[in-house]
Amino acid sequence: MVILPVGAAGGSLMAFNQEDGEIVWRRHDYHHAYASPSLINVDGQDQLVTLMRDWLVGADPGNGDLFWRYRVESAQGTNVSTPVWGPGNLLFFSASYGVGARVLRLTRNASQTNVEEVWVSPRVRLHFANAIRIGDVVYGSSGDFGPAFFTAIDVNTGRLIWQDRRLARASFIYADDRFIMIDEEGRLVLATPSEEGLTIQSQVDLLQSNAWTVPTLIGKTLYVRDRKTLLALDLG
Repeated sequence: MVILPVGAAGGSLMAFNQEDGEIVWRRHDYHHAYASPSLINVDGQDQLVTLMRDWLVGADPGNGDLFWRYRVESAQGTNVSTPVWGPGNLLFFSASYGVGARVLRLTRNASQTNVEEVWVSPRVRLHFANAIRIGDVVYGSSGDFGPAFFTAIDVNTGRLIWQDRRLARASFIYADDRFIMIDEEGRLVLATPSEEGLTIQSQVDLLQSNAWTVPTLIGKTLYVRDRKTLLALDLG
């Protein structure tokens, strides 16, 4: 199946057969946001997690049945960054426009999923970029209006470990223990993260027109784009 957050009446989430496009299931009436759905495993059970406009929801990927939901109060409903799942059954998510960042602990008791709010921080606000967790640290560009600091957050407590203002809002991937980053001004960066800070190995001004898309790495070929240009780069 290919599962999409469509936003239609009775079809907030829809699953399609990838062979012929036939609808397998369509469920719910939540308003659509911009975040991508992801699959996680909660104590042995696969769950589809999606950040909608007003709710974070967990559903059965097989039929769309709702397992749990968590209210997300957003001034504009512009929830973009996909939640990040990791060890400790911790689910991190963040958004701008008054949402901030939160970590939920998900556990299962018999057939029920329990949702526990671990911490909330108004200081971490991911706008359109993604977050990545390495060990107990979550990294991402925090800021909506004004400066956006590349930030390291303790996933267990919400404590800000450090912030770095050398980059504009950046989307990034993690490969070979380093970040490959593209900030919204089109700067391509290779950097190593740690709990002490971000060490930049190299950078180049590459794109010019709002680079808001997460890079894609296939083998040694890196794909990056802005609103006007798509580039394939050989990293070999």
